[in-house]
Amino acid sequence: MSIRTRLQVALWAMVIVPNIIMISLIISLLYFLSDQTLHELMTNEKYYKDRQAVALGELSYVLRYEPERMENDQYLNDFQKRLAELQAGVVLEREGYPPAVTPMLREAAPHEDWGKLVDDNRDQITLDGYLYQIVRQDVVFADGVEGKVLLLRQQEQLPIYWKIIFIAIGLFALVGTSIFLTYIVSRSIIKPLYSLKRSAEQISEGMLDGEVKPMNKDEIGELSIAFEAMRQRLKGSIEDRLQEEENRKRLLSHISHDLKTPITAIKGYIEGILDGVANTQEKQEKYLRTVYRKATDMDRLIDELFLFSKLDMQHVAYDFKPIDIRRYIMHFAEDQQIDLEKAGITLALQGIEGEPLMVAADTEKLSRVFHNIIGNSVKYMMDETSDDEGRIVISLHGLPGGYIQFEISDNGPGVAPDALPMLFDQFYRTEQSRSTETGGSGLGLAIVKQIVQGHGGHVEAKLPASGGLAITVTLRQWMNDHEHDAESR
Repeated sequence: MSIRTRLQVALWAMVIVPNIIMISLIISLLYFLSDQTLHELMTNEKYYKDRQAVALGELSYVLRYEPERMENDQYLNDFQKRLAELQAGVVLEREGYPPAVTPMLREAAPHEDWGKLVDDNRDQITLDGYLYQIVRQDVVFADGVEGKVLLLRQQEQLPIYWKIIFIAIGLFALVGTSIFLTYIVSRSIIKPLYSLKRSAEQISEGMLDGEVKPMNKDEIGELSIAFEAMRQRLKGSIEDRLQEEENRKRLLSHISHDLKTPITAIKGYIEGILDGVANTQEKQEKYLRTVYRKATDMDRLIDELFLFSKLDMQHVAYDFKPIDIRRYIMHFAEDQQIDLEKAGITLALQGIEGEPLMVAADTEKLSRVFHNIIGNSVKYMMDETSDDEGRIVISLHGLPGGYIQFEISDNGPGVAPDALPMLFDQFYRTEQSRSTETGGSGLGLAIVKQIVQGHGGHVEAKLPASGGLAITVTLRQWMNDHEHDAESR
């Protein structure tokens, strides 16, 4: 329930609930009072008022036309009983005598000053918690003595203090309901806000592991969901930044190591020449060729570092063009065939024949992908001591949904299964074939991953059942209405 709806319900409840409570209490009290139902009470009250009116009329007639009957004790006793049954009474005063009061009135107010009441001009009086109406009548008795008669009739069946009780009950119901509903509504709003406040304080202090859980399905719950999304994004951003910082440290460490090793070797060979260790022309030429090879390796490493840095920072522009990937692979294989044959490795193609299969690619960077993957396979197999002939297979096939996939597999030593997820990490080398001695920089497959992702594709490594290592690259097919924004890559 939303906060707005909750407040509206609480407001209406504050108006309606107290009235319902008060009415229910009144009805209950009236129902159970003196074992009478509300209907009976109302009927009796009407009955009493009618009978009281009749008795009052009779008394007025007697006092006006037959005052001598007021001196008849039998008549007075009967009349007093009738009045007592009707919750009414009479106060009769003769000059020179104290007022005569019916027993019902004396029992209701034993300490009342009836003489003073006769002299007053009040038309109402409260006796024993009940309100009585006073009707005054002057009378002349049979002996000529003047006097006054007061007829007191009970106006309501309930004591007057019940009005105060009903008002108090109503106020209590109103105030109690308001306080209770205010507490419930405020608690349902303030408690989630305090929880959200604590979460915000934790986030501001850098503690991003605590989940912000919505306590209610309302505006505050939506705010909590937004806070949780912010916390996750902030945590992910910080983790990415920490990972980038760790990657930079690793990059500097690997650069320092990979550059220091050939530099140390170059210094050692040059010192050997300067110190006369290479005392023959043949040794000097050997030392110089080694120095040249180390310098070439350093130059290649620096080029790969520079390219990887640009790719990682997305500062490389892609020149996408539609190409037939079948013809592209065929031409690439023809260019590599001779060099691979010299290394004793055969190159086979599968799935090349058929209709043109168009992809959007930057041919220069796609060539780097093939070179790095095949170069990595060659280093695997060159380090292998087996007598089996090295073999590399490039297979191509289309995928549903407008994608193509080519796979470059070899029959080299492969890698450990737990190393597969790390093959595309920068500077990662396996013990068998990616050591510094074999010329591996540790950036070849990392560059492949960056270029393939720049093409909007996906690359992964797997271990075929026949052995070796297979690298699969998935790219999107070229569509006529397909647009490639090289700068966004």
